[in-house]
Amino acid sequence: MARAEDGIRGYVIGFVTPTGTGYVHLIATRDDARGTGLGRRLYAAFAQAARRQGAQRLKAITSVGNTGSIAFHRSLGFGTQIVEDYDGPGRPMVVFGRPLPPEGAVW
Repeated sequence: MARAEDGIRGYVIGFVTPTGTGYVHLIATRDDARGTGLGRRLYAAFAQAARRQGAQRLKAITSVGNTGSIAFHRSLGFGTQIVEDYDGPGRPMVVFGRPLPPEGAVW
């Protein structure tokens, strides 16, 4: 979580699966924090914590219409795959995946 004097600027919620995948369930920043690198720093912090818990890969998902999230994840080096019926019949999702970057890597 990233805080400022006037409140929370952004946060990431995720977990590490038993098979060693760091799954980002949600990452969000306030509108006034977008474009500042905060999202990248939050992802880097999550990756570091996930590595300490044995993760080797990162994964996230989003809706096919969330172009901002797709562009953001691609800029972080995630591969993308559209999976039909991921969230039920007729509900495709974009699945992001990538290996954990080396310790100390710049996002």
